[in-house]
Amino acid sequence: MLQIPFIDIHTHNPGVPNTAVVVKNLSPGEAIPAFTGKNFYSVGLHPWGIGSEQEDNNRMQMMEDALDFDHVIFVGECGLDRLAETVFDEQVRAFRAQAFMAEEYQKPLIIHCVKAWNEVAELHRQIRPAMPWIFHGYNGSVEFTRQLFDKSFMFSFGANLFRENAKAIDAFKILPLEKIFFETDEYEGSVEAIYNRGAELKNISVEALKEAVWENFNRIENVSFQI
Repeated sequence: MLQIPFIDIHTHNPGVPNTAVVVKNLSPGEAIPAFTGKNFYSVGLHPWGIGSEQEDNNRMQMMEDALDFDHVIFVGECGLDRLAETVFDEQVRAFRAQAFMAEEYQKPLIIHCVKAWNEVAELHRQIRPAMPWIFHGYNGSVEFTRQLFDKSFMFSFGANLFRENAKAIDAFKILPLEKIFFETDEYEGSVEAIYNRGAELKNISVEALKEAVWENFNRIENVSFQI
């Protein structure tokens, strides 16, 4: 029987551990390494990197070149950040454009969201995407999370699961397994440690959690593995 790997849905770490399938985040224009079986990529214009409309259009053209690669499997991270110093209206325009790119290329969208939950939910209502939208580093409230149960949102958890009194913990507990992913963004440990924490919070085995996340990943992606 093949061993199901851990899946790290979002990271900026350069290494790819042998025990995990990894989706590494790239910025537009970065080199895309050759596919070796477990190394996947996302590419997007982060709200912190927003510039002028022309600059952002140029970078999104670079994204389109990257999205032609089969192992670039997500659009993002992109999103909205009320604490960023960049112009919020241009953040919205660029985010909307990338959401439509996700639809065109049929790739899920990885979302960075800070103090703009309602704005992202409203854009989702307007666009009505067929592709899943995945909140990375999720730390939304239980109330907001419940509002998204019947929408095509998914939720990726990382360091917040270790932070006492983080809203992410209660949100994680109420989410069904088919909505969940894990990531090492902003976390110096291994994705295995996050799975262990998740299994503890859900009161299930790590193997059951690995199987659920594996099924989630395969459901939203047409990918090839060497496991």
